[in-house]
Amino acid sequence: MYLDIASDGLDLRQPENTRDLYASYYERLGPEQIQKVLVDNDAGELSEDRQHVMIPVAALRRLAAGKVPEGWDAEFDAMIEKARERGWLNEAGDAVQAHLERER
Repeated sequence: MYLDIASDGLDLRQPENTRDLYASYYERLGPEQIQKVLVDNDAGELSEDRQHVMIPVAALRRLAAGKVPEGWDAEFDAMIEKARERGWLNEAGDAVQAHLERER
């Protein structure tokens, strides 16, 4: 799954794929614009290094609602547990780190 960030909002693409998580954008968005879209959509924040997005687990669930097959919750929980084991969750454990990529 990936968080598709655009100047007019965002969408969760391929939410059924719980083996991969990243954030991407196509447009020429600067860090301030990316941060604004994330905050305006209650979908996290840009990391200090500007190479990652911390996405609330609740936001991923919200954005995936109605787009995923039965049984997805268990697969999603397993993905979050793997992220926890690898140190990719924030200290509170309620947001997961996703690499930010500019698509060409």
